[in-house]
Amino acid sequence: MRSIRVLLALVVLPVLVLGQKLSDFEREILMLQDQRSLGGGKLISFLANQSAQLRCRALIALANIQDTSSSPSMASMLNDPDSKVRAAAAFALGQTGPSRFQDSLLSRLRLESDSSVSARIIESLGKIGNESALDEVTEYQGAGGTAFLNAERALSVARFAIRGLKNEQSIWFCFEQLAHTSADVRWKALFALWRAAPHGLIDIEIAKRESLLTHVALDPDVDVRQNFVTLLGRSRPGYARDIVQSMQAEDRKNPNWQVEVQLVRTIAALSASEPEMLNDLIEYLGTSNDHVRIAALQALSGLSRQTVEASADTTKLRQELTRLANTKSPSAEIARGEAFVALAKLFPEEFSRKNFMAEKGLTTREKTKVIEALSFIPSGRSLSITLVALDDADVRVAMAAWDFVRRFLTPSTLSRIQSGNQEWGDARSVLYRKTLNALSRKDMAITHLVSNALADTAYFRLFRDGGFADSLVLALKNAFMLLSSPDDVEAMQAGASAMGRIKDTTFIPTLEKALTDPDKTVATAAAIALRAITGNDYSAKIPKSTKPLHVDYDWSTLESLSPTARAVIKTSKGTITLQLLKEDAPFTVLSFVKLTRKNFYNGLPFHRVVPDFVIQGGDPRGDGWGGPGFAIRSEASLAGFGRGAAGIASAGKDTEGCQFFITHQPTPHLDGRYTVFGRVIGGQDVVDRIQIGDTIEQVTIE
Repeated sequence: MRSIRVLLALVVLPVLVLGQKLSDFEREILMLQDQRSLGGGKLISFLANQSAQLRCRALIALANIQDTSSSPSMASMLNDPDSKVRAAAAFALGQTGPSRFQDSLLSRLRLESDSSVSARIIESLGKIGNESALDEVTEYQGAGGTAFLNAERALSVARFAIRGLKNEQSIWFCFEQLAHTSADVRWKALFALWRAAPHGLIDIEIAKRESLLTHVALDPDVDVRQNFVTLLGRSRPGYARDIVQSMQAEDRKNPNWQVEVQLVRTIAALSASEPEMLNDLIEYLGTSNDHVRIAALQALSGLSRQTVEASADTTKLRQELTRLANTKSPSAEIARGEAFVALAKLFPEEFSRKNFMAEKGLTTREKTKVIEALSFIPSGRSLSITLVALDDADVRVAMAAWDFVRRFLTPSTLSRIQSGNQEWGDARSVLYRKTLNALSRKDMAITHLVSNALADTAYFRLFRDGGFADSLVLALKNAFMLLSSPDDVEAMQAGASAMGRIKDTTFIPTLEKALTDPDKTVATAAAIALRAITGNDYSAKIPKSTKPLHVDYDWSTLESLSPTARAVIKTSKGTITLQLLKEDAPFTVLSFVKLTRKNFYNGLPFHRVVPDFVIQGGDPRGDGWGGPGFAIRSEASLAGFGRGAAGIASAGKDTEGCQFFITHQPTPHLDGRYTVFGRVIGGQDVVDRIQIGDTIEQVTIE
């Protein structure tokens, strides 16, 4: 990665004149970007400014505003004499589109001699181009044909594949790169291949290149190995088992948890056709690495009972899952919860032998996983326990119940509830009362989950057939009216969607009011719901731009930050140090710094961990639903999501707040979609050890 990072650094724009006061023009551009405004043509006028720095800054602002009316102006800047301006123009077009501007990008690519600019054009073509553009990217030989550009071409192929565009030429190109001397080229080609899988040609090429791929399986680069094993799990070639087992043998000599997580997932995928591989998966349950053990349990939960029953190791698996489900200790809490789910799904009778919910001292996290486990056992007893939890005093327990009660709402289960089957008792009337109670609870997370349930037409029909529809319609409308941007955006989106699914005209005035909501995602959801109810198109009434509810143009604080400003995050597992990227995300960094100086993050937990993806924390609620009381704008930039990148979580464009995540591995599919505001410069090993429930003890800015 080092060589690519050096080259990318050449493209990173001087968004702020570090260590100096911002000029009036720089401030104006940043404010227009934050306000999502073209300023009556003012922002476009900066593209003609003599200062290349201001032209760059204006293009990045346009990339964030994403107003397609400005695309012709962006395209004209592809011919700017300054290479950094051309790179910014290419990036802005990729963020904004529309696809017809691929011809402008291709024309520039054929002429471009600066590899940094070519890389940005290739990236943007992957975001907006069609299949003819994909062909040009794979055939491209300009700007020296360096390893850097080969890697960028492979990533562009992946971006095309994510959008559903893939062809034989691009697949052949990626396979050819697997013999490249650069590890960056190799892993990015593999990333593109597994993004394109399943595909018939991939299977054919894997069979033809067995010797090469056997070598790739032992590649010294971790990113190469984990992307390769992911490809095996997606494509599932006939000899995958032999390669996977050779990789396991090699990994035992020099274990790497990231590769092991991907091995676990691939073994699970292969087990469907080769149940004898189940024993390989069981072995990972005894590992000392939490990520690997949790990934193994989650992978087992994804297997069918038929696959497990076809294995000679069924008894061994049942015993191991039972052991983990009965292991009570703070250090095993997360793994125990995943064991509950796997045991209930694969061996429901074994799980039902013990009433885990009645266990003394059961933690909140364990309760939520018991509820999830019960959702895989559709019995009256399971539903009864879940119904009790729907209005639990602990919001997180109630949230889990509302999240998983929907699994009981299958046609057969609903039929039994409606029939008056004795096992199901008065489930319908209980569900009705619980739904009303939940909507009056005034908790936006609960409202969100109940709205999702009501959006299920079968669930709502259960009450409509019982004569309860009118009161639920009123309750949903009232609950929605208590929500407000920006804290409740996700709940408002869900509420509007539920109204559109229910299609009751009572909702029309409420939804029409939501069309003017400051959050554009809410207004859009309201327009979609109104169309479902009335048949009319309300899209023209959605504001083209909205003023931010929260603005903070504290230039003195921003300018006071050193070019090497760092955030030191002391956690319960050790210290993580971030280099803050105020050049790339000035307002995000400003918000993070000011929250930090108020001790906002001190004592908050890491509430989300996805092995080999991200850790996430900074939520004052601790459940993923909390915010700081305001929202800040998304800040797309030329910075990418490599390993150790720090980004801001969001529920859609311009809904960012205080929650942040740090990546375990390169995640290029997040580039341009989430704000990168920092990168780990110390303590990545701590990031790799963090688990759900670990805490942020203190954050300081240096």
